[in-house]
Amino acid sequence: MWNFEDDGDEPLVWTAVDAPAEGTVYDVIGTANGPCAVGDGGTVVGRAADGSWGIIVPDGPGARGETLRAVAATDDGRRIWFCGTGGAVGYFDLESGRRVDCSRPDGMDVTFHALAVSDDRASEKLLLADGNGVALPGTVDGENPAWDRRTTPADGTAITALSADESGYGYGVDGNGAVWKTTPSGRDRIGIADAEDSLYAAAASASTLVVGGGNGRFYERDETGGWTPHSLGDAGIECLDVDGSTRLVGREGGLLRVRERGTRRETDWDGTATVHGVLAGSPHVAVCENGLVLESTAE
Repeated sequence: MWNFEDDGDEPLVWTAVDAPAEGTVYDVIGTANGPCAVGDGGTVVGRAADGSWGIIVPDGPGARGETLRAVAATDDGRRIWFCGTGGAVGYFDLESGRRVDCSRPDGMDVTFHALAVSDDRASEKLLLADGNGVALPGTVDGENPAWDRRTTPADGTAITALSADESGYGYGVDGNGAVWKTTPSGRDRIGIADAEDSLYAAAASASTLVVGGGNGRFYERDETGGWTPHSLGDAGIECLDVDGSTRLVGREGGLLRVRERGTRRETDWDGTATVHGVLAGSPHVAVCENGLVLESTAE
């Protein structure tokens, strides 16, 4: 029997919120206290339970104002890690309220574009990546990270995004359309054989891995290792997130798409700012240029 999904659901409503961020906001993550986003000037902002947004960290891990490009949280959501320009790396601990500077790890004074974190606070595993294809793993036992040997899983091509699943495996994508996965002995390339464009985004969950990139294509990997392609038009995919059956995608030109149980929902937001980071949840959150933060909930 043929079953045809109806793509005609009412669009989600996106609303700009009053978040104290200036310049570009590059990434957003969920924490035990709510959504948290990072951007220009080292600003880290968070959403409280009452819906208000406030500044968590005003000027980066070392109070030097370096732009932060990526943010990730421990599995329990109690520690927020961030990284960016000038080798900036650090975390904010929700239990203690402390900001800790771990910048220039292993002497790397570079721009870190991507970050993945797994396991709980004080025992987390870290993975950082820069624009030269270098990946730097680390582990934490308590307060301070210990950095391991650098590798080049992308063979010198820029690693554009990292993610980690609940089992502690890390995943990365690069400008050559490759996807790789960490293993106990190193890493394995797991796709994508027929990808024709650069990949810019990755999101992992317990049951799937979703990656996206140029020409509006994203790919879902199932438990058997197979990849299913999807197309969302021509605009490049900048970011995406996974929450159960929900796939939230942000693209160039201010385009947002939500896919739930096979049904695509469009957006009624008519802005043009490129969406740099998305978080699927309640509410959905999207972060953009010019300090723009958007929220959306299903009606």
